[in-house]
Amino acid sequence: MTVHERRADRAAFLALCGLGGSRALGFITATYTLLLVFATHYPKPEHFLGTHAFSDKVLHFAAYFLLASLAAATLAECRRWGGRGVLALAWSLAAFAAIDEITQPLFGRSAEGLDWVCDCMGIAVGILAVAVAVRLWWRPTHQ
Repeated sequence: MTVHERRADRAAFLALCGLGGSRALGFITATYTLLLVFATHYPKPEHFLGTHAFSDKVLHFAAYFLLASLAAATLAECRRWGGRGVLALAWSLAAFAAIDEITQPLFGRSAEGLDWVCDCMGIAVGILAVAVAVRLWWRPTHQ
């Protein structure tokens, strides 16, 4: 695969995601992280979610799936994709989720271990989704 084909593959992947460039991805990931911290610490989440919201566990999974997907795509775009980088990302996001869960009682929310488990499941699936995309669109040069 030529350099131009690899660039076209990367551009196609980012276009598919609606994203582009490591700075843009980093900014989007950071902004989403701040929004997530606000949402998980807001004392009355029902003001935003309404009475017909999805299950709390589904929301935890989805929130951390999106965070992990964004962070993993940023990692890949920065050309840091590899076993150590991905493992460090997964552990960092799991630790972040634990801290997020542990600090919620300080803001009038309850902490629950099962919420953290759902967060970690979302992290794993989000990273796996990006790993599959990287494998499909960012092929190694020696094919």
